[in-house]
Amino acid sequence: MRTTPTWFFASGMVLLAASATTAQDKPWDVFLDTQSDAVCDVINADNAQLVVLRNTGQFVIITGTDVVLEDTFVDADGFVFFEGDPVGTIDFLTDGDGLRSLWWVSLTGTVVRVNGFTGEPSQTENTPADFEDAACDACEFWDDPSVCEDDEEPEDPPTVTVPICGNQIEVPITAAAVFLFSVRRLRRRSSP
Repeated sequence: MRTTPTWFFASGMVLLAASATTAQDKPWDVFLDTQSDAVCDVINADNAQLVVLRNTGQFVIITGTDVVLEDTFVDADGFVFFEGDPVGTIDFLTDGDGLRSLWWVSLTGTVVRVNGFTGEPSQTENTPADFEDAACDACEFWDDPSVCEDDEEPEDPPTVTVPICGNQIEVPITAAAVFLFSVRRLRRRSSP
């Protein structure tokens, strides 16, 4: 069962957060860029990719083994806090490929580097334009692939049986359409 989405607005982006989750829902937030058609759930940093946990607002480093950064918090406006102090924002910005992607930037606008042991952020001299192939889909990194599986089983296309020489032969629907159209045209041409 899907839930009704709740929308939060932050500088240039919309956060889509579900009010309740099911087993197949992703545990992280998804962000929509209001200036393009970009939809991303990965927040890029200088040396890592992260997601924001839906229920707690904490960052999870998803590069390598998934690790919750206990001392981080992202509020509904996209401001990032470390140990209660403001340390930056998450924003959609243009990367080196000319695409809009999601970034953790410092208060001065440079891409943040994350300490892999403590989660403490530090400033760099890099901007999003310095990076190519920026990630956007957390399913590429998340350790538990079952979270990213679709809820619904793909439906098998209907089969059509065609009588050929007294036997019922199953054919794909597109082949059946072509076959029946050809037979119809053949009969029309051969009729007086």
